[in-house]
Amino acid sequence: MRFLFAQGAKLLTLIFSLFFMSLNADANAAYKLQQKLENISSYKASFTQEIRDEFNMVLDSSSGYFELQRPKQFRWVIEEPYEQEIVADGSNLWQFDRDIEQINVSGIDASLETTPAAIFTKDKVDIVENYNVAEIATESEETLLFQLSSKADDALFERLLIEFKGDHLIALQVNDNLGQSTSIEFSDVELSPGFDGEHFLFSPPEGVDVIDNREKVADNAENESL
Repeated sequence: MRFLFAQGAKLLTLIFSLFFMSLNADANAAYKLQQKLENISSYKASFTQEIRDEFNMVLDSSSGYFELQRPKQFRWVIEEPYEQEIVADGSNLWQFDRDIEQINVSGIDASLETTPAAIFTKDKVDIVENYNVAEIATESEETLLFQLSSKADDALFERLLIEFKGDHLIALQVNDNLGQSTSIEFSDVELSPGFDGEHFLFSPPEGVDVIDNREKVADNAENESL
């Protein structure tokens, strides 16, 4: 009986050890990712993007450039095959579709809070607190690959892969709740490019139709308070 008890105790100890080792590994991955993200205060790169459906069929391919300045300022410009510009100025999110000469503007917090973009644009994101993180083995010691899933019930994505080469962010893949995946590869990466204070300001061109969703949000908030 003592032998069986001792063996059972050893087995339980092994199970709990493996369990806590797994937790520590995830925690270490989260802290490692947190450090990598904190190194990116400003960023500039070219990108290619591909969107696939749940059957892995290509829905859309595009290319352009991306500029980022924390907190909450960025410019995402698609140059091919159509022209689109998305600009965050710190308070507002502007989406300019040049082909149809239309601009949509909304509050940045309401637009980005539950999206992967919040990880890169907010002043500080607590990765350990808000995400489940695992580090995925790669063929190169210089390359780090992280897999994230949000702990929030209202997250707009199921899984996010973030790849670094050294301190450079070089690739992203987002899997949404509908089965679609968006893969982005970055090239010509610059860290801390030094944007001037007005670089991310956006002024709608004359004659372009502007749809202001900020007014709708404000009206809804006012009605709910009545």
